Amino acid sequence: MKKIEEGKTTGEKLVDLFSKIWEALEELQNRGIPKRLLILYIQDKTKLPKRDIMKVLDAILDFKNEFQRE
Repeated sequence: MKKIEEGKTTGEKLVDLFSKIWEALEELQNRGIPKRLLILYIQDKTKLPKRDIMKVLDAILDFKNEFQRE
């Protein structure tokens, strides 16, 4: 993992990290792995309900979008 730039605020670092997570998820989808399959995989590994996994994935996107505007 590339080193995050020094001098950034904690919020800026979080936005960078959440953006990287979201970009990785988008890349998987672009390579033909549907979001539903990712959710089922995460559910199998964590035993969390699908609705909770979907909420977390949505929250990552919301966080990234909210803080990139500022």
